[in-house]
Parts: sequence; structure tokens; C-alpha cells
Amino acid sequence: MQLQTPKYRQEIAKLNAEVMGSNTDPYYGAPVVILVLADGSASTFVEDGSCVLENMMLAAHALGMGTVWVHREREIFDSESGKALLREWKLPETLRGVGAIALGYPAQKAGQPAARKQNYIVRI
Repeated sequence: MQLQTPKYRQEIAKLNAEVMGSNTDPYYGAPVVILVLADGSASTFVEDGSCVLENMMLAAHALGMGTVWVHREREIFDSESGKALLREWKLPETLRGVGAIALGYPAQKAGQPAARKQNYIVRI
């Protein structure tokens, strides 16, 4: 689910910040938040949703966009406030949050990656 409507973008940010015990924007002011929700009755909903998140991040990077993986969507959509949003969006209440992506164009170029650690990969 893609959130661009300011009302819902702000509501999700508020709920996420409450889970953290904070009042900051967990989505770093990104103009778009993509929520990944999955059928909680599937035994692999976390793994499946995580694959979706990673692939969206890779696709966004290929297009020159920046992303940040944000957690706490499970707590949001397991709460009564989250269930109320699902009802408002006419989505099944069996959906559970896996994560979200804050999506936008980066304010600056990414720095160089850190050097690979010696002996970090073990070959057997």
C-alpha cells in the first residue's frame, strides 16, 4: 500500500512514533511511504513481506531513488488504531504489518561503502 495522502502519511508516522515512544517522524519526511502488509495466517508472512521490501528497495535504487526500511508496522496494525485504518481502507483485518519503506530522492549522494571486513565470509 502506497501512502501519499498527507492525512494517512501523518497518521502512520504518528502511530509509528508512538510505538517508539517518540514524537519524531520515523519516515524521515519522505514524500511517499510504502506499507507492506501480509496475510497473518500464512506461516511465512514475515519472510515473504521482507522479500517484497528488499526487492522494492533494489528497484528504487536502480531508478536513482533513496529508501529506508522502517519497522514497527506489525505493532501498528496489530493495534486497534491500525485495525481501524484497515477497516477504513476496506482491507481485511487479518493483515499484519511487515515493514515499510520511506521513498524519495536522496538529498545527497551516498558515501562510499565501508571496506569489506577481513575473514567476514567463512567458506567451508
